[in-house]
Amino acid sequence: MSRWNLTYKGTEILTPEEWNTVIDALEALDTRIKCGIATFNGDGYTNAFLIEHGFIETPTCVMVGKASPDLPDIDYWTADETYITVFFKEAPPEGEENVKLWYMAILIPPIIYPSP
Repeated sequence: MSRWNLTYKGTEILTPEEWNTVIDALEALDTRIKCGIATFNGDGYTNAFLIEHGFIETPTCVMVGKASPDLPDIDYWTADETYITVFFKEAPPEGEENVKLWYMAILIPPIIYPSP
């Protein structure tokens, strides 16, 4: 049984109450994932870029990747309450909107187990 009190029903049709529970669960999940493409201008000197993730606390899990083919390798990234900071091994070259990064930030709330 899930935290939303759903159990596996096989191919049976959901009742309206069960369907509403599924929708509630999907809406809750939708508020816990932020993703997109962040675009920056390279200047040939800057090797750190800030992406505003949209949560009011530090995400539980963050993934970042290059969405532009000619970027240097990403060294590492960090996250705090406001930003994902991506650090490149070398500064991307100068150019307009030539630094594109995809990102996904996930906020997993603490699991509260029912008392026995």
